[in-house]
Amino acid sequence: MLSSPAVPELPEVETVRRSLEPHVVGRRVERVEARRVRLRRGIDPRPWRARVQGSTLERLDRRGKYLLARFERAVAVIHLGMSGRLQLARPGREREPHTHLVLGFSGDVELRFVDPRRFGAAFVITPGAVDALPELARLGPDPVREDVGPTLRDAAARSRTPIRNLLLDQHVVAGLGNIYANEALARAGIHPLCRADTIAARRIARLAVEIRAVLDDALAAGGTTLADGGFADAEGASGYFAVQLAVYGRDGGPCPRCGADVRRAVAGNRSVFFCPRCQR
Repeated sequence: MLSSPAVPELPEVETVRRSLEPHVVGRRVERVEARRVRLRRGIDPRPWRARVQGSTLERLDRRGKYLLARFERAVAVIHLGMSGRLQLARPGREREPHTHLVLGFSGDVELRFVDPRRFGAAFVITPGAVDALPELARLGPDPVREDVGPTLRDAAARSRTPIRNLLLDQHVVAGLGNIYANEALARAGIHPLCRADTIAARRIARLAVEIRAVLDDALAAGGTTLADGGFADAEGASGYFAVQLAVYGRDGGPCPRCGADVRRAVAGNRSVFFCPRCQR
């Protein structure tokens, strides 16, 4: 069993973006309720009120695991961290504990940022500062929009770290996390603890293809909501990719390809799941 809910990864963040888009894009923020709270990057109510209140949300983008809400005079940068959620609600509906930020949009729609564990981020910058923001400037290619093959090949060739750990480096592949790194490696037949620089270039090329494939499949299923809960989109819907997971969280169960028992190991304080027969 997994000890805690998985961190939202690219498919979950993109699913949230898609669920929000029809409800808030084109609407004006009539009210901001924010309180100063220490998160990964704490909420400062002043720029939210000065730059976002009274502005229209023109576009909602994503870079890696970050959401970028582009207003007329500002860009709001949101990261869900380990437990953060964005919720759509009608004004007057009871708020969950740890609701740190509320945007009241025209049309009686509230967008609420809830983060019990406070590893998320929600801050405001000027539009011209987006490309220079360190959190975004250092991100690698986006695997559902770009070919990550060349970057992954070059990074693997010079890295002595386990390949699973390399895949979690956001400078190499943006948006990938532990669930989909494990799943992509299973599909590619690569052992997650194999040293990156020992893997043949042709196998790295296949891994790049499988990364894109597993993310596309997860997006089609609305992301992954595990048995212990955690992820839901902005309308409260769960994702259904958990039923397609081949190895993640399946230790002791049969590999869907060969029937061998899936195993679990720990690397970098994170669980690693693999089939000892299919993955080399």
